[in-house]
Amino acid sequence: MALTSKEKTSIIVSHLVSLYSEKMEKGDISSGQSVIDFIMKNIPQEYKSDLSIEIIDDVFNFIASKPMELS
Repeated sequence: MALTSKEKTSIIVSHLVSLYSEKMEKGDISSGQSVIDFIMKNIPQEYKSDLSIEIIDDVFNFIASKPMELS
């Protein structure tokens, strides 16, 4: 089963949220840049048509609500 374009967009947003967090911790991003700005500047053009604030919000809330445990 192939992923839909919206599923691919959600995966990319998830990756970008993680990358944003890493870069913030390292001080590579100014404190004035929001996660939404970071996503908008870094998402590949072909996925921008499926991108919405709802997708960003859903992905961000899902990530924030699930504690990640290392095994």
